[in-house]
Amino acid sequence: MSEEIKPNQRPKLTISPREIIFRYIRYLPWVIISISLSLVVAYIKLRYSTPMYSVAGKLLVTTQTQYGGGDKFDDIFSMQSSNNKLNDEIEIIKSRYMAARVIRSLGLQKQVYNKGKIRSSIIHSADVPFNFEILSITDSSKGFSVRVTFSGEDQFLLNEKPQKHFFNETISFTNVSFRITANGKDRRTFSNDFVITWQPAESLAPVLSKGINVVRINDVSNVLNLAYSTENPKQGVDVVNQYMKEYQQASLEDKKQIAAQTLSFIDEQLDTVFHELGGVEKNLQKYREKNRIFRPETQAELTLSEFSDNSKEQSALGVKLKVIDYLINYLSDNKNQFSIIPSTLGIEDPTLLQQTSQFNKLQLEREAALKNTTPSNPRMVSIEGVIQKLRLDMIESLKNVRQAQSLIMEQLSGKSREANRVITAIPSKEKQMLEVTRQQSILQELYQYLLQKKLETAIASASTISNIKVIEPAIESNVPVSPNKKGLYIMALFIGIAIPVGFIFIREYLDDKVKSKLDVQQSTDAPILGEIGHADQATALVVTRNNRKVIAEQFRIVRSNLQYVLPKVEKPVIIVTSSFSGEGKSFISTNMGAVLALSGKRTAILEFDIRKPKILKGLGLHERKGITNYIIGSLDLQEVIHPVPDVENLYVIPCGPVPPNPAEMLLNEKVDQLFAELKKRFDAIIIDTAPVGLVSDAITLGRYADSSVYIVRHGYTMKKQIQLIDDLYRNNKLPHLSIIINDIQSQGGYGGYGYGDYGYGYGYGYGYGTEKNGSGYFEREKDKSSRLAKWFSKSKKDKV
Repeated sequence: MSEEIKPNQRPKLTISPREIIFRYIRYLPWVIISISLSLVVAYIKLRYSTPMYSVAGKLLVTTQTQYGGGDKFDDIFSMQSSNNKLNDEIEIIKSRYMAARVIRSLGLQKQVYNKGKIRSSIIHSADVPFNFEILSITDSSKGFSVRVTFSGEDQFLLNEKPQKHFFNETISFTNVSFRITANGKDRRTFSNDFVITWQPAESLAPVLSKGINVVRINDVSNVLNLAYSTENPKQGVDVVNQYMKEYQQASLEDKKQIAAQTLSFIDEQLDTVFHELGGVEKNLQKYREKNRIFRPETQAELTLSEFSDNSKEQSALGVKLKVIDYLINYLSDNKNQFSIIPSTLGIEDPTLLQQTSQFNKLQLEREAALKNTTPSNPRMVSIEGVIQKLRLDMIESLKNVRQAQSLIMEQLSGKSREANRVITAIPSKEKQMLEVTRQQSILQELYQYLLQKKLETAIASASTISNIKVIEPAIESNVPVSPNKKGLYIMALFIGIAIPVGFIFIREYLDDKVKSKLDVQQSTDAPILGEIGHADQATALVVTRNNRKVIAEQFRIVRSNLQYVLPKVEKPVIIVTSSFSGEGKSFISTNMGAVLALSGKRTAILEFDIRKPKILKGLGLHERKGITNYIIGSLDLQEVIHPVPDVENLYVIPCGPVPPNPAEMLLNEKVDQLFAELKKRFDAIIIDTAPVGLVSDAITLGRYADSSVYIVRHGYTMKKQIQLIDDLYRNNKLPHLSIIINDIQSQGGYGGYGYGDYGYGYGYGYGYGTEKNGSGYFEREKDKSSRLAKWFSKSKKDKV
């Protein structure tokens, strides 16, 4: 106890877990109620939410082509470019074009719902217990909805209208004509109320494309995972499987389109070469018939050997020049500006090969984009611009290649001329025949080459397979993925705890009232003389000779602690003050006087709170003349001293009439005489003075006191007022200042401690009743403690 009241030494402030529990246990019922309400809300949400199931499948996107042949012609016309990015394939799958294909393939424009008591459920097309046949739709761009209520085995109502309809009956609405027929399936597993909707595929495609989720299973694999969430798992399986099927089909369609373009180009070239070859052969025939030449002269064989070698090289080079001319003419023709280049026909220039591959890829991207957008789309304009640039670059590349080949041809021609000088002796007729034969050979080789490539392309087209492979068909989840039952209950539990805890935190954070002994110790070094609990007695005097209740024992402890504050004062004068009215000064003054009187000391209580006296009222005494009468000289001291009934050695000196100038009256010299006389007659004097935080009376009277007791009321005094106490204590404005914490409430613990600091422990409080009977001391709120908190408080009380 002495450690508590040593000045200039602030004790170490700690709170044990047990103290925290007893401090907040009174809020436990509110936490339980909040958690219960949150869990009920979660249950209702789960009850009324539509369960969603996840359906997923996997497919492999390969980049290798199945195109036959094995030469550079195949590399140029590969059905799938090797540098395609997987992200582009993902966007294709998620496109509205692909979604519309799936919707039309599965007939998802029509949906049938079964209305239940709580929610409507979608029915898989294979489980619908009747057939709904649309006979005609006037405007296919608009949807419609029909509510069908069955009232018998073969009759039903539409849109809740009283007119009955029957199976096989043709029914016409504003925009649609339909009929409903029986399919032999049992309707007893459904309610009698159905809703049938029809929407155009173009309207449903954006919704489906957003609902399908396509991701790579990892960064190093070309396997895609397709997932779809739906309330009907069977329909979800159909959607995912059809997505993979349509994607495969779309890939095959692109490959077949490339093959068709290639075959068309080869057929055009074959037709041209065929007519040229026929003309050359006819000219050769006429030349032979006209000149009657059947074989070369034997003497010219050796001479013509070198010339023959040059002729072979010129023949091969001529083929290349012819192909280059064909390609230049094909690219220069505006009608082919957005057509795929079928082949470079043996031209092995690396730059040209790369340009051709890129040109064909852009043509395919343009055709795919045209399915989902308009030609005026900025993306389309950008692609067409790149195509035009590539076309011009390819023409320029072909011209450069032709120029290089022409130079080679000129060199070969020079050699041929050199050889020609050698064979001048050969008859000119034979020479002319050789030239015609050479032209025939060039055209014949070109014709055979085109026939070979036509056959290879046809074989490859017939054996084309998709580079999309389904490796895991759609599989439905066994449990709903939404709503997440476990997650929702965990969230509800968290919210149920967070709301009351947050409210408690905000309440305590914004509450600036003293709630614990720690609040006082953290703000001032002034010693704490004692703590007084809350009492429910109707009178202010709670300390009597035979009263052994806890609150009386608390005042006895205060009396014991006074010896450490005033160890050498025989007749102490103690002034009692506070920050403002209502903190219990009169109550503390009365009972401190009573506890001193019970110890055998002749004690006087001075009612010096001249502005608002409460001592007499708390003791149940009527108003009498007192201090103010003595100061103005109208009465002697003996006339204003009144004994307190039933308390031996305790006297009270009332305030008397309230003067108009209380502060100036305390400066009267009669006050000095008053205290001088009282010290002769009494062993202890208690001064109940006005709040020091409002008026200066306590400071003025402090010069007569040996000790000062400052009252702090639990849950009433503001924390910032403790700074005033610390200022008074540090600057010695009041003598031997100490603190009494008053009106400690039993609300699940008092800051983690209580009367137990002195070895007893308590859960009591105090008070003087209510204001209704006129005997109230404080304005107290109704007890808001829960029954559980009161039970804990009672348990603590039973331990005392």
